[in-house]
Amino acid sequence: MPVQQRELLAAPVRLVPPTMRYGPVYEATRREILKARSTPWWARVTVDQRLLDTMRTASQAPYFARDARYGPVASALQGELTAREALRRLPIMTRQDLSQNYRDMLAVDESQVELSASSGTSGEPIFFLLNRNRGAREWAFVVDAWSSTGYKLGDWRVFFRGVELPGRRTHLVMRTVGEILVRVAAVGPETSQELWELICKHRVRYLHGSPSTLTYLARIVDHAEFDTSWRQEIQGILPVSEQFTPAQEEHLRAAFPNARISVFYGLSEKTVLARMDDDHVYHPYPTYGHVELLDPRGRPVPEGERGRIVTTTLDGRGMPLLRYDTGDSAQLVGHDAIGTPLFRDILARRGREGLVRTDGELFPTTSFTAHGSELACVYRFRLRQDVPGRATLQVQPVPGARREDLEAFHQLMCRRAENQVDLDLEIVAELPASANGKFSLLDQRIPDAPTTWA
Repeated sequence: MPVQQRELLAAPVRLVPPTMRYGPVYEATRREILKARSTPWWARVTVDQRLLDTMRTASQAPYFARDARYGPVASALQGELTAREALRRLPIMTRQDLSQNYRDMLAVDESQVELSASSGTSGEPIFFLLNRNRGAREWAFVVDAWSSTGYKLGDWRVFFRGVELPGRRTHLVMRTVGEILVRVAAVGPETSQELWELICKHRVRYLHGSPSTLTYLARIVDHAEFDTSWRQEIQGILPVSEQFTPAQEEHLRAAFPNARISVFYGLSEKTVLARMDDDHVYHPYPTYGHVELLDPRGRPVPEGERGRIVTTTLDGRGMPLLRYDTGDSAQLVGHDAIGTPLFRDILARRGREGLVRTDGELFPTTSFTAHGSELACVYRFRLRQDVPGRATLQVQPVPGARREDLEAFHQLMCRRAENQVDLDLEIVAELPASANGKFSLLDQRIPDAPTTWA
């Protein structure tokens, strides 16, 4: 249902208890989270069974069935190997493997899934298929992670997001879910008083968005000439989508002294969700997805060592992922009672890059993360910046891409950058990777460009 139509039902919907709005899947998942936390043996047995279920689904998909490297899946299904033994013998799936073969990884009718895409912050789109009915389950894990701040389902929060809104609005009040959605591109000194008054009017106590956007808001509030005393009432800071640094944490704690900060690590591919504790250690939810930390040869890393984060889906999806390399790495701290690895110091594929605005502040490149059909015409894209306040969107099209589709992609990115940087378009035949074979979204050519997140 479109947002505008949904909001017509806001008043009666808000009278319904929040847990009832999200239905039985939400409640079942919430109970599952609590049981896994209190009963480790049950969680381990459940994970083992779901690993086997994931392999059973995978065995029905052409990609896994035709590749001899996935032979251990059949051995697990026949009882010759345990699910964990079989998993350790499987190959590591790369982002390229996923994007090139995602339709052959589908084991159910396509009507049960929907196409998802993400440009990440590498500028190289990846495509995958997610179940249509995943929302309630996903939300149960997110709300649990946020509960350490006092957040409860239905509490009002402001969500700063790099999206377009109907009628080019700066924000949208969504009473059905208790969310005020604010366009990241609209956040600035000139709009800060209006935004802050909106927060006070709705008595919002939770701020949700990328760490760089929340830190930018904190700096604006620090230097504001209007009344910002409501900052004392902010109870929770909910950073997402970027690495969260000690410098950002220090600034946010100073700006919002009574707020608790809840950080979790997750992916667009929905293969892992891990909450961060007060010691900056990440705890993956064991029944959300299976997590391994592996060295370059695919072996588990010892405690204290850094390993790449490799994940396997456990949510019963129609397009399962087995040993999917997230592109991120972390330092192994230990294991919980279930055997799930605990880790810290994530080096994320989502970098901490930013474009320099005319005023010298940084505008995060996460705002340019694209999802969905708008990426269909793009093979790869990059942002090049030579002077503050202006950048060039370089696009390498897919074969046969139409000029009007590329122009539409440019306009989308311009709207994402509105009031922050001006964005020119350059169509190129090829955007080569760097000497180490990796590709970066930002080609920053401004000498000594500032970095808020170092």
